[in-house]
Amino acid sequence: MIHIYSAELTNRMDYIFRLIFESVLGEQVDFYQNVKAFSTKTGVKINYSSNSEIEGLILQPNSLLFEKDIKPQSCNVFEWGSMPVFFETDGSFLPFDIFAASFYLVSRYEEYLPGKRDRHNRFLSRNSLASQHHFLEKPLINCWAWTMANIIEQQYNECNFTKSKFRYIPTFDIDNAWAFKHKGLLRNTASSIKDLLSGRFKSIGKRFSVLLASGKDPYDTYDYISSLVKANHFQPVIFVLINNKGQHDRSLSHKNKSFRRLIRSLSKWSEVGIHPSYSSEKNEKLLSKEIKQLDEILNKETTSSRQHYLKIIFPKTYRRLLDNGIDTDYSLGYASRPGFRASICTPFHFFDLTENETTSLTIIPFQVMDGTLLRYRNLSPNEATKKIATLMNEVATVGGTFVSLWHNESLCDQGEWKGWKQVYDDMTKLASELSK
Repeated sequence: MIHIYSAELTNRMDYIFRLIFESVLGEQVDFYQNVKAFSTKTGVKINYSSNSEIEGLILQPNSLLFEKDIKPQSCNVFEWGSMPVFFETDGSFLPFDIFAASFYLVSRYEEYLPGKRDRHNRFLSRNSLASQHHFLEKPLINCWAWTMANIIEQQYNECNFTKSKFRYIPTFDIDNAWAFKHKGLLRNTASSIKDLLSGRFKSIGKRFSVLLASGKDPYDTYDYISSLVKANHFQPVIFVLINNKGQHDRSLSHKNKSFRRLIRSLSKWSEVGIHPSYSSEKNEKLLSKEIKQLDEILNKETTSSRQHYLKIIFPKTYRRLLDNGIDTDYSLGYASRPGFRASICTPFHFFDLTENETTSLTIIPFQVMDGTLLRYRNLSPNEATKKIATLMNEVATVGGTFVSLWHNESLCDQGEWKGWKQVYDDMTKLASELSK
């Protein structure tokens, strides 16, 4: 048990102390505002106040956890050992307020502030503190927490923190269930004409080969995915887009019998969640409709989600998911950069800054996406494999959860994805080794 003294206990403080100690370090905490009651406790004690006369490890607090509004913060980053830190403190057992700094990062405080967004209305990774100070590819909160744990252990011999076991969650987005099959005469004809005008003659030949039942659809990689996750005893999560109207939403209709059979077959060996359409961001009724359609196909309530195009607006997106019965979201990551958007590799509850409250929505951030590596970073398969290994080892070092985002189509091993099936094989192999 970790005993915490503070003259004031706020929702922000309760949230971040529990996240650091209970979720990351695996130790329970209790809070005291009464000095006399705090003085009677034995074991690890942290004095989170400016009163140096109170016993325990002293940490002078930054004001962030005691504020209720949202405003620009002064984050002067400096080095502590080999790690960047901010919210400097004086006369404390740490040179910075680890709890205020962690709260700033994990709450995505900076994403609530005004700023330029990309053409899909997404927060720009380059505007993040993590990108500007070169720690986007570090699970910095976990690193800070374990460094603090080592310091506490040196001060309290009876205290012994134990790292959690590395965990890997393979996740997949199905934007296009098939490249050619089950799309109807009109859609296939229009696509063939487009391929013809663009000079993609091989695609035309492949299309007719598949449609004439003499070839396998290149996006039909489901048996491969199933065999891989089963062989390694992973628990995958698959997110299905079921809106087929709009420039960015080109799935099959939820009424398509083959599509419905596919979704039900996937649910036999994987959790299946909703992939809210691009269009649903501006149409709350459409989000509810899509979730109900998936519920009807699966004959059960849908509880997990990942945003199409990773479109997140804080706190609007997460509040709407909560209102529609979603309890777990896997959207938190950047499309343009691999790494740790919230600087953490531990699942955590969404804290709504506008309401200053902890919600019941669990956020499971991902670290790497196939399209990021190929289309945004222009990495070769070999370079991508090395990048994934670096990130995964970072997570394993702190006993965190590594989450990959892949698409069924990127495992086709042809066209622009030639060689990328091996990338996935290598990632799976490393994850299996680290999970032992």
